[in-house]
Amino acid sequence: MSIGDLDYSWFEWVNSKADHNVFLDHIMIFFADYLQYAFALLLVVLFLINRNYSRVIAMQAGFALVLGFAVNRVIRFFFFRDRPFVSHEVHQLVEHSTSSSFPSDHATAAFAIAFTIILCGSRTRYIWGILAIGIALSRVWVGVHYPLDIMAGALNGIIMASFTHYIVFKLKPLNPIFESTFFSGRNTTRNF
Repeated sequence: MSIGDLDYSWFEWVNSKADHNVFLDHIMIFFADYLQYAFALLLVVLFLINRNYSRVIAMQAGFALVLGFAVNRVIRFFFFRDRPFVSHEVHQLVEHSTSSSFPSDHATAAFAIAFTIILCGSRTRYIWGILAIGIALSRVWVGVHYPLDIMAGALNGIIMASFTHYIVFKLKPLNPIFESTFFSGRNTTRNF
């Protein structure tokens, strides 16, 4: 069995659960299409509250997100993969363009932001991590991604968040900028 066959069998197993429970389908549609806006709102709120280095966290997450999307674009330049609903009979619960499925931008974004929050030690870190997993699973459930698309996007988001946190934002020339009151906020403890 090839990796592609295994990926499709995982997809079939998850996607076959769709269209059987209206309540669960609505939850998955919410996670797949609308929960991403909560992640964007989180970054705006973190930037606006300006406490406990929240602006630095928002900047880190935003930078990791941009890097993750850039990597996705490079991958798609060399590798195009049809979405499941293009190649197979699926339970498609949301509309989507026929753009390349690999890797998932939703998974990249959710994991870049959630993993940045985790690395920064926020009290809400596990909630955002669970929500990112929910977004990832829901994209398969609603029929717009294969599991490997999701795994690649999640891995990309985690790598970009780690790179941004441990390398980019630790560069000595940037330290004075992020230690300024504009970024450090009113309270200088790391948890927000």
